Amino acid sequence: MKRRFRGPGAWVLLLAVASPATAQDFPAGFDETFAVSSLDPDLSHGADAVVRLDLLRFDVHDPGRATQTVRRVVTVLSPEGRDQSELVVPYGRLRRLKKLTGRIFDAEGTVVRRLEKDDQEDRSAISGSTLYEEERVRLARLYHDAYPYTVEFAYEIQHDGLINWPTWYPQEEGMPVVFARFDLTTPLGVDARYVVQGAPLEPEIVHDKRQTTLRWQVSEQPALVIEPFGPAWQDQVIAVRTAPATFEIEGTRGDMRSWQSFGRWYHRLNEGRAALPAVAKRDVLLLTAGASGAREKVQRLYTYMQERTRYVSVQLGLGGWQAFNAAYVHERGYGDCKALTNYMQALLDEAGIASFPALIRAGSRAPRVLPDFPGNQFNHVILYVDLGDGDGVWLESTDQTAPFGHLGAFTEDRYALLAKPGGGELVRTPRSHAAQNQRVLQARVRLTPSGDAAAEIQTHHTGNEQDEIRQRVATRSGRERERWLYEYIDLPSFEIVDADFSAAEKRSLSVALSLTLTLPRYAARTGKRLFLPLNLLHRWTYVPPAEERRTNAVEIFPYAFTHADTIVYEVPAGFAVEAVPDPIEVETPFLRYAARVEVGPEGTLAYYRWVEVTDVSIPAESYDRFRDSMRQIAQADRAQAVLVAPPSPDAERAPLFGPSP
Repeated sequence: MKRRFRGPGAWVLLLAVASPATAQDFPAGFDETFAVSSLDPDLSHGADAVVRLDLLRFDVHDPGRATQTVRRVVTVLSPEGRDQSELVVPYGRLRRLKKLTGRIFDAEGTVVRRLEKDDQEDRSAISGSTLYEEERVRLARLYHDAYPYTVEFAYEIQHDGLINWPTWYPQEEGMPVVFARFDLTTPLGVDARYVVQGAPLEPEIVHDKRQTTLRWQVSEQPALVIEPFGPAWQDQVIAVRTAPATFEIEGTRGDMRSWQSFGRWYHRLNEGRAALPAVAKRDVLLLTAGASGAREKVQRLYTYMQERTRYVSVQLGLGGWQAFNAAYVHERGYGDCKALTNYMQALLDEAGIASFPALIRAGSRAPRVLPDFPGNQFNHVILYVDLGDGDGVWLESTDQTAPFGHLGAFTEDRYALLAKPGGGELVRTPRSHAAQNQRVLQARVRLTPSGDAAAEIQTHHTGNEQDEIRQRVATRSGRERERWLYEYIDLPSFEIVDADFSAAEKRSLSVALSLTLTLPRYAARTGKRLFLPLNLLHRWTYVPPAEERRTNAVEIFPYAFTHADTIVYEVPAGFAVEAVPDPIEVETPFLRYAARVEVGPEGTLAYYRWVEVTDVSIPAESYDRFRDSMRQIAQADRAQAVLVAPPSPDAERAPLFGPSP
């Protein structure tokens, strides 16, 4: 549901009141002393904290300036809600923190303490991969030792440069809300745009001679429960997204009433920043000579870019949007997503190949982009290369180990805004399929009579299944690789004897990993029997909770995939296979699973497991079927074989490697 406000008279039918929207318009009976006794016990039952009051006001002065004021009051009922006594306020040169206050109320509503300088900490918001950034955060903490208590924070931010207007989320997971309100005030001549999700929440609209106020509010909201295996939490909650029609940031004006106009602004912002130095032009000429076609040229230049650059975030003023010059990146060898994408585009321009930067919302569980609400819903930039005749390739310029043309779960299957000279074009990135994302495991495990084991394991990963391994080990030291491997392997007790990571160092869509492990007490010995877990490394254990009423689509996994495991166990001499689980198959329209055990010749037992996920999103009404399939898989993955031998209490523990005794 999308709405747009253009000024007085446009929304006469929605007017609810004729009086000005003042900050004191609370519901009848609202307790401003915040005494705990005034809380509705039905609302607060079982909660660790309750939001008593949450006010957000955004006063737009003109397309480039606004004042944001926030007041938030939370009653902390138990130590588990103590984190609500902390506040983090981001600010920077373009959004100045003007005021920050805080108070603590005891259970009776009496103020017992106020926020002091010692309760605050100011620090850089620089992340580990950021070189220059003007963003900072103010941390405020107000704790009280006697529960329950109430904490209040209020602050004001002055925005000087506007491309983003607020998104209002009146609820947080697990916290009831007594009263929350969002006021958006705009002067005459400044258009406001908004979209509401999660509730039929129309604004109250109030006009006066100079400005218009849109007001949304909710009250007596029970604790919010985020549905498991659902969309991002931002897509499950009540939200009011707002955006300007026109905006201004550091003297640069833009229009986001359409994707075309917003994309045109981004393209013009970076015009003239693709000039390369003479040495780079020479390299392009040499690299593309003899290439069989445009695709091979692109691949050669992409590898060239990867080998001579690294990702470093640089956020300075309009640097948050405007890319560094291509010559700057070439000479210094680093840049953020905008700069590296611009540099890659400059190399392709020099080779006569058309490409366009693409604004995108990155992240494997990222909130969805609303296609009918143009505006800044993005946090990343990649590059689309047009090879002609409907052919093209997508490039991630910030990953210096990524295979050519590979996006992965970070940016696949979602909307992206191509910034073209004629304007923006909203398109969708490709979606990978189960056959492309495979993990194949083959292992041979030798058991001793005591239940110890030694395992030789080879895994082969393709597509999205190779991303984590490549990203975690390709550029790491041997010690870092081993540390990651100990975290990655899900076994209660094991030692790594050997690991071969050499195949993960290549920019390939296929990665192989070889491991040798010792597994003390892998099989449990009870009397003359060994109880052998069959699924060596990849057990599914989680079963989603039952839900009486599912409302959101079921987002099964970030991408489709196929897993195939073959594990051969060498049964200790003198032991026989007494029992194995029956074969099992689980088949649904979106997921298939099969597992079986075969008793082989010469004292071996083979375990075969196969999983294929074909649909990553299914309707809400399919949740129970999905949950049942996960329950069956979790049960099957716990299956054990039973090996039996004549009692031999004095049996020695055989060596794990080398000849058997």
